[in-house]
Amino acid sequence: MSSSAEGSSHDGSKPADDAERSAARKESNDAWAATSLLLSGVVVWGGAGYLVSLWLGSPLFIMAGLLLGTATALYGIWFRYGRS
Repeated sequence: MSSSAEGSSHDGSKPADDAERSAARKESNDAWAATSLLLSGVVVWGGAGYLVSLWLGSPLFIMAGLLLGTATALYGIWFRYGRS
């Protein structure tokens, strides 16, 4: 009987807990989205640089692709999350 009394008691802290959990979930989702954006930029542009370097026979394009991918990903992260 005491378990039903405990389950029905409401101390008013539930909305605050839900808001905190929601904010923490949003921060976690934003962190994963930024990480994914950074990795995808490096993989896509690094892969393009690798293909160009295979085609032209110069390894400089791999580094250029990696740097371009990192720069564009960091700009995308700043544009999405840093301007608020």
